[in-house]
Amino acid sequence: MPRPTARQLLALALLLAPAPLAAQQSGAQAPAPAPAPQAQPAQPLYTAGVPGPRLPEKDEAEIRRLMQVSADAWNRADLPGHVADYTENATMMTGRGPMPGREQIGRMLERGFWKDGKPVQQLRFEHLSVRALGRDHALVTGRFVLTGGGKADVSGWYSTTWERTAEGWRMIHDHSS
Repeated sequence: MPRPTARQLLALALLLAPAPLAAQQSGAQAPAPAPAPQAQPAQPLYTAGVPGPRLPEKDEAEIRRLMQVSADAWNRADLPGHVADYTENATMMTGRGPMPGREQIGRMLERGFWKDGKPVQQLRFEHLSVRALGRDHALVTGRFVLTGGGKADVSGWYSTTWERTAEGWRMIHDHSS
């Protein structure tokens, strides 16, 4: 059976996207009181598990482990270790379109987030959700958080596409914002 193309994987991911996100709002508590008229209401944080097909437990656990290994490598100033889970030809979405190649991704991360050979801030991942995109592909979504370094915290949401390879699970695409 031929391997699906990146376009086919994206189409599948869009088809498997959850119905209205309002149903996934975090917290089952009573709503907070309305803010004062001049205050801006807080945006809801969607953190509930994302519905959809699941990978076998061992595969999901392996991807979660690899995400933690990646964050740990970042935090000990090991950029090659951080990008080790990307395939050689992985892509990262940028403001100018997809950037191809693990080496180029590493250089871009170094230029934007490192100084003097180490990361400016520490990295952690939150709200991780893993969904199957077939037997050999997975969609991982979550939130990255960069803290410390005398700077304001930086955070954003990401989606990564993973593929089962001869070397194990590897990331083939990263879209972080």
